[in-house]
Amino acid sequence: MFTVHIEPHDGEFHIDRHRGLAELTRRLVDLFTANQLKATWAAGNPAKCAATTAVIRATVEHELAVLGNAGWIGPSVGRTRFAQELSRRVACAAGAGISVTSFVPHVASIKEHVDLVLKQGISAVAGLDTLRLSNIQRTAPRALHYGLWELPITQRLPLPPSWLPGGGRAVLKKIIAATEEAATFHLAIDAAAIERESGRGESTVAKIVRGVAELRNRGLVRVETLTTAAARLADVPAVAPQRSILRQVA
Repeated sequence: MFTVHIEPHDGEFHIDRHRGLAELTRRLVDLFTANQLKATWAAGNPAKCAATTAVIRATVEHELAVLGNAGWIGPSVGRTRFAQELSRRVACAAGAGISVTSFVPHVASIKEHVDLVLKQGISAVAGLDTLRLSNIQRTAPRALHYGLWELPITQRLPLPPSWLPGGGRAVLKKIIAATEEAATFHLAIDAAAIERESGRGESTVAKIVRGVAELRNRGLVRVETLTTAAARLADVPAVAPQRSILRQVA
């Protein structure tokens, strides 16, 4: 599963960065489209994001998600502010004909706001990772509440310098290992950070996307969006083992 963050998290959005990020996002949409892979594209307000049009017009069934930042989610932000901001973004998207059922909080857990998230019709949440402590983890999806699933992030791009060169191959090996164990692998792509790397990070993304497409073509994995993964998991009885989102096919 791929989640692409198509806006900066730090609040900096100068016009030169805006143009560069918009161009990179279009290339990433083209990359996923050429390889016929679905992805979840997260923006602070999907209805007002410059990249939304490219995502919607793609011939692949992508989805758009709300991306939460420190301005309205986190320990210093109250429930009222969180509820207002999430509601406004979901309603704005709906007004533009965009159905948003996924949320990517990025900076803080939503455990104190599960009821507010459910109220907005959200069924899938990207879980936070522990990559500040370790480079990679494997964590199974979990039900936060009936109708709401959390899909933890396994790996982020761009990769740290210690992974280069050959980082793309290393991530693909981790994905293959996950499929062999029927484990979840959720790859989060920070487009703003990749845009600052002047091509190096983008080439790594391309290598991984093409590698996953090859695995999919061989019938070894299935790639889903946050929402389609949550819908599939909701159909699995609670006593059954959870299956992978990028998974080996029997």
